Amino acid sequence: MNRKRLLLIAFILVALAQLCVPYQMISEQAYFANTGNEFRFKVMNNHSGSFRRGNTGTSIQGRYIYLMFEEDKFKVTDQKAIDYTKPFYVLFSKDSLGFAKIQLVTNTMPEFSSDWIKARGWTYPKDSSFLHLNYPFNNYYIEDLIDKNVESKLSEKLNDSLSVILLKVKIKENKFIVSDLMMDGVSFKDFVKRIQNKPNN
Repeated sequence: MNRKRLLLIAFILVALAQLCVPYQMISEQAYFANTGNEFRFKVMNNHSGSFRRGNTGTSIQGRYIYLMFEEDKFKVTDQKAIDYTKPFYVLFSKDSLGFAKIQLVTNTMPEFSSDWIKARGWTYPKDSSFLHLNYPFNNYYIEDLIDKNVESKLSEKLNDSLSVILLKVKIKENKFIVSDLMMDGVSFKDFVKRIQNKPNN
């Protein structure tokens, strides 16, 4: 077998290997999308206490919307059972309305359920009875640039105590897919399109 043929075979093998990697990733993503459990995380509006930690609440930060959730703290009944030097595993269930609810926070990986993610957690000196949690999906990526008008309307929604804003997330053993951000039952993309297509008065 001559050198040219060997190089051609090597090139074909490398090309096939490069094609197999994204195919495997797509297959795993598709499998996860079909088997992950979807949770609806209710976003805390800025009118009802998002500033309780001294931050800016749910807000637009560049190409991301920083989200604060109503279900983001867990009452600690036994301080000795919590090790703050280790990662926290947060196990979720659903309440009577179908919204995400923290079922358990532990330093040990749950073995009886796959509905969990790792999260950062901390307490405040003035109130150590609650563990505050920061989820890895609290930044919603905005695919398209939004103008000042959209940003203003979004701020109105975030400050409206009657608005229901929720993030749909599929979770399975620390993996997650954010499927949509809903604004009073309307997809964020459709919410933006409605504002952009509405003539200015």
